[in-house]
Amino acid sequence: SLIPFGNRLVVFFGDLANSLDSALHCFDLQRRRWSDLAVGGEHPRARSDHAAIPCGGGVLIFGGRGSSNECVNDTSLLR
Repeated sequence: SLIPFGNRLVVFFGDLANSLDSALHCFDLQRRRWSDLAVGGEHPRARSDHAAIPCGGGVLIFGGRGSSNECVNDTSLLR
């Protein structure tokens, strides 16, 4: 997912060449630089086919499919 977040774009990976990844990256639009994001609390597990939106000063990630193609029915608020 690519989520606009102020002057940044947040990327939550998912399906990467037939494997799942839960990495979070940020692109600063003013500085034109990529960085990794550290998340406080529990990091969401890797998934594909999820939904993500900016929400309350963070990024809300919902649902998707897990590594065994099972439906993931959880929500994570990343701050």
